[in-house]
Amino acid sequence: MQVTSDLTEGATIARIHGTREAWLENYQSLLEYTNERIRVAGKHNEVCIEGSGMRIEYYSAIDMKITGIIQKIEFV
Repeated sequence: MQVTSDLTEGATIARIHGTREAWLENYQSLLEYTNERIRVAGKHNEVCIEGSGMRIEYYSAIDMKITGIIQKIEFV
């Protein structure tokens, strides 16, 4: 059985559905939350999602759903 690197390394996973929804998995903490930007720390990097009307629909210890008009996603 092959184990993927996201499980063995704790990599942050971003799933994007069009320009209106994003799911983040394996994040560690929320760094910034405004109507224009949501920035999240992962184990190895940060994920910054920018746009307008940005909102966290739900979050748990494992994942979060972000909605809004997504214009830019950056891994730093």
